[in-house]
Amino acid sequence: MKKLLLGVTFTLGLGLFQVHAQSIEIIPKAGINIAKQAIKDVNGEKSKVGFQGGVGVNIHTKIAGFSIQPELNFVQKGSEINGKDGRKIDYNTSYLELPVLAKYSIGPLFVNAGPAIGLRLSDSNKAKEAIGKTKSIDFGVQMGLGAALPVGPGKVIVDGRYNLGLTNVSDVSNRNIKNRGILVSLGYAIPLGN
Repeated sequence: MKKLLLGVTFTLGLGLFQVHAQSIEIIPKAGINIAKQAIKDVNGEKSKVGFQGGVGVNIHTKIAGFSIQPELNFVQKGSEINGKDGRKIDYNTSYLELPVLAKYSIGPLFVNAGPAIGLRLSDSNKAKEAIGKTKSIDFGVQMGLGAALPVGPGKVIVDGRYNLGLTNVSDVSNRNIKNRGILVSLGYAIPLGN
């Protein structure tokens, strides 16, 4: 699966060489991540809300409506889980994430999908106590839809996505933990060039 996603990323990267002049937009954005982790043999995980924000570069290709959008984002992930003593524990993890999305627009609406790789920046101490050490790299897929509404010289971007983690991020041999999340963001696409 990872080889397939890396192949798709490489193919999308080749599309960057067929870019129209003045067809690049910079998109600063911010929003929330409704995060949850799928933890094998643990019941009662609950979603928690965290911050997410960053910047995307939307690169239009010669194919009408089709663009490539790499991004660099800060994303808070984790879960709320029940501890051994019955207390609720917030498992907080922060990532620097790089998704590379294929984006197809029809009028103001768009769909997007693509692979994402994340570098873990921090783990909370409570998380380490509850589930042990986690790996520093997380690999997954994002897919979603949104709208680009013309306002001023650019566009207001409303974007909703589902993040499906494919990597077991646990460093504990008998534990399987995968990140999940619904990302909702608001941004502004600033056109470069004329």
